[in-house]
Amino acid sequence: MKPYLLHIHDRPLTMVKFNYDGDFFLTCGKDGECCLIRSDDCTRVGTYHPVGDKAGAVFAIDITMDSRYVVTASADGKLIFYTFEGEQVHSVNHGGILKYVEFNQKPGEQNMVLTCNDKFKSSAELVPNRIMVWQFQPPKRLLSIDNDLPMKATKVKWGPFDETLVSIFEEGYIIIWDAVKGTKIHQMDAHKGPVTGLNFTEDRMLMISCSKDMSAKLWSMDEEYTMVKSFETDRPLNDAAISPLYNAEKDPKYHILMGGGQDA
Repeated sequence: MKPYLLHIHDRPLTMVKFNYDGDFFLTCGKDGECCLIRSDDCTRVGTYHPVGDKAGAVFAIDITMDSRYVVTASADGKLIFYTFEGEQVHSVNHGGILKYVEFNQKPGEQNMVLTCNDKFKSSAELVPNRIMVWQFQPPKRLLSIDNDLPMKATKVKWGPFDETLVSIFEEGYIIIWDAVKGTKIHQMDAHKGPVTGLNFTEDRMLMISCSKDMSAKLWSMDEEYTMVKSFETDRPLNDAAISPLYNAEKDPKYHILMGGGQDA
């Protein structure tokens, strides 16, 4: 395996996201750039730019399973949808400082996105901390969780079968919400420090969380939401992932990957 060193952003990188087939990956950063890169030789195919003004810092990016559409979430409160080829499809004035976005997980019917934003006070209005679900085509707000949100969420993802929403918080909590009604289903006092990462197996029935408290934990995503195993490390963790071969029919891999270190 030959390593590649890429320097394609002028400011800190905020997210790297592979497509479902793994032949391309997307990057976004605080410089407002969103890049599409080929996996095999790491050549940059192109960039995603909104029509009109240059985007502010882009904190999150996602791509549909069939690699037809891309969505970006930026600090200026804009949720922008593109075709894979780079043509802008929709721009939604979401409001707040957008921190995360993710398409729903139903293959062939990915017509919803899940977002979370930090509160932002402008001369016109005060946008609170929120978790929201939006319809993609045509753009329409389907759900907003704000009054019941105890604190700002740092990341939020779809749960199994798109029936729940899973959010993480700097206070160490993980909260499960109903994806249709927006009601709180379960709250876990998961970590002693800020929860920094959240990932799943492909069927989303097993979840891993990690934290600055130097631990990562595996959780079952059935109705009990029990902790399966805890992993202690010697440094704060920024992210953790479960092997994509965990559910493989032949030679499954029961591995996890963790990354972290001291803040600069």
